[in-house]
Amino acid sequence: MENWNDERMDELSRRMDAGFEKAATKVELTAVKGEMNLRFGEVDKRFDRVEGQLDRINSRLDYMLGGMFLAGAGLLANLLADKL
Repeated sequence: MENWNDERMDELSRRMDAGFEKAATKVELTAVKGEMNLRFGEVDKRFDRVEGQLDRINSRLDYMLGGMFLAGAGLLANLLADKL
């Protein structure tokens, strides 16, 4: 009867060790997930800043295109007026 109890206790010990290893793995995964969320949050902030900069560049290009259109229209009007 003593052998049976020792073997059962060893098996229980192994099962408990395996359970604790899985629990530690879950804790580690939760920590990694939290760290990843923080880093992705930082990446999102950077993309928001870049998006704001691109919006400013886009508006400047719109102004530049409008100015070029007006300059071209003025040049065309000047050439047409010169021909008449």
